[in-house]
Amino acid sequence: MQFETVDIPEDLRYTRTHLWAKINNGMCTLGWTDYIQTNAGEVIYLELADIGTPIEVDQEFGSIETSKWVDKLYSPLNGRVVEVNKKVTSHPEVINEAPFTEGWFVKIELQSEIGFQHLMSPLEYFEHLKLCEVE
Repeated sequence: MQFETVDIPEDLRYTRTHLWAKINNGMCTLGWTDYIQTNAGEVIYLELADIGTPIEVDQEFGSIETSKWVDKLYSPLNGRVVEVNKKVTSHPEVINEAPFTEGWFVKIELQSEIGFQHLMSPLEYFEHLKLCEVE
């Protein structure tokens, strides 16, 4: 699926803060969507939570600095960080180059299904992007 020039993969779920979530066998991989990385400009710096860090819905798991702004990253789900993508912390430009493949942030082992109801389908995210463009 496409919104203007950005991709919206149909096998992922999305948040209103432009994270994508890939859920598989009790694990969730999180990353930035094509839409937000395009609008944020070049990613300059990324700091992520350590492996083993417990994460709750709306808890900060990192911060990101781009050529346009600095922002915090908040988890959409409950769990524990089990893997951190060291490639993006040492080479943050990978987030701009490959947001859905090599540019992921963390993998979280899910502890509960709290937060799942807030994840959007690709179509819901598409509709959300239309509203973002109006604002």
